[in-house]
Amino acid sequence: MRILMRILGIIAVIVAVGMGTLGVVRNFGDAEDAKESAAMVEQAKKDLETMKENVKQLSGPEADEMNSEIADMEEMMDIASPGTYTTLGIMMALLALASIVSAVFLFKAGGKTAAMLLGATVVIGLAAIVLSPDFSSKYGAMSNRSVAIIVTVPAVLAALFAFAMRNGKKQPAHA
Repeated sequence: MRILMRILGIIAVIVAVGMGTLGVVRNFGDAEDAKESAAMVEQAKKDLETMKENVKQLSGPEADEMNSEIADMEEMMDIASPGTYTTLGIMMALLALASIVSAVFLFKAGGKTAAMLLGATVVIGLAAIVLSPDFSSKYGAMSNRSVAIIVTVPAVLAALFAFAMRNGKKQPAHA
């Protein structure tokens, strides 16, 4: 049973580190994109305000159509700040690092350290999921929240296997 847990733990570590690396690249790339597009977003917000003023002069189906377009444009411009993406990138790196440390505890008794590692991995993973923007339904193939979930699950599994293996080999009871 312990061998199976080690094998599954190693698989979880490999997946977590690989997906964590991709999550880091994705979030830091999104941070750069958010920095570059900040000026365009500000200009688009000004144009949107002008459109709102113009739609007040319209009535009927034209006004309804314009209001629908304005709502869609507002939703598209609701992007996260570069700092949010940078923070998420750091969290993804921490999850990958926690997975590597979990790999050590798959083979070495860790006691309290493995329990703390499991707790930290769960907290960091949940924070990354909650902080991640979720706007993929219309505008992209996969949201950052989905990426955070994909990184968190194997990282938590790796930490869970390390936690299960924390006591190392059991010593026989002496009479």
